[in-house]
Amino acid sequence: MFRKFFVAIGITMVTSIRVFGQDPIFSQLFFNPLYLNPAYAGASKYMRLGVVYRNQWTMIDMPYSTYGVSFDRTIQSIKSGVGLNIVADVEGKGVFSRTTVDLVYAYGIQPSYNSHLRFGIQTSGIVRTRNYSGLVFPDMIDINGDVTGTYNTSGITTWNYDFSLGVAGDFENFYGGIAVHHLLEPVEATYQDTKAYIPRKYTVHIGADFNLYKWYKFKEVLLLSPNIIYIQQAKFNQLNIGFYLSRHWLVGGFWLRENLSLNSHSFIFTIGYTDDLFRMGYSYDFSIMKYGLRGLPTSSHEVTLGWNFEYKKGKSKYKYIKCPKF
Repeated sequence: MFRKFFVAIGITMVTSIRVFGQDPIFSQLFFNPLYLNPAYAGASKYMRLGVVYRNQWTMIDMPYSTYGVSFDRTIQSIKSGVGLNIVADVEGKGVFSRTTVDLVYAYGIQPSYNSHLRFGIQTSGIVRTRNYSGLVFPDMIDINGDVTGTYNTSGITTWNYDFSLGVAGDFENFYGGIAVHHLLEPVEATYQDTKAYIPRKYTVHIGADFNLYKWYKFKEVLLLSPNIIYIQQAKFNQLNIGFYLSRHWLVGGFWLRENLSLNSHSFIFTIGYTDDLFRMGYSYDFSIMKYGLRGLPTSSHEVTLGWNFEYKKGKSKYKYIKCPKF
């Protein structure tokens, strides 16, 4: 009850200041590359379908849950790719929710035999819902501390649109890209004279693939993929440093996600299975935060499932950008 009360107080406080929203954050950032960078639409030799479920702060009364579905494919005849990405973020057991539907287009060029470059554009529709029936306000509590009333005001649903841009490429073993989301900084919520905006999000990512067995002249593949991802959104800065180790169908990964204000530190452990037609991954986040809030109360679980669909004969020579599976 008291957490709901504090949420209600927070709604009242933000009416007097200019506030900003923030995008959901995933642990397996490369599982849905369209969410990371729109330039990745169609950047695979397969048609890709993926679903993701993320549950954050599972030990508190009102956790955060995020769901996502994505699909993309290449159109080789025009050197392009198209994609669809849907992300639903549910906060406080449905008190607040936001659903984003992205339509993505990318165009690719090949400057040289061992390099590729793609440019992507994304248009988005955003639906935001606020359901106040799950909150407890001060006038609903009697002198004994019992909840005696109900909040009869109906929920509010608003919608908006947005655009994003990105570029991604690779050269031999190295790959990376830059993306700018929320170019229009759409209004997420309005109350009286106060508006909450979704600020622009800037993403820079770079990585590489190294076959460790090549150094010892073995034929098998033991792939090491170190990566760095930097994300900035308003005053929020985040640095992700990690690596994946892949052998045959098994993938393991470890990441450090660091808030540059140094008040939040997360360790991410990932394990996954991947073959030519199927991907399945699980990630566990263990966080250490300021003021002693740490461990299980701030942990997150993320589960991903993906399917690859082969094109008809003749698509096998398509050149695609390197990218981790998770």
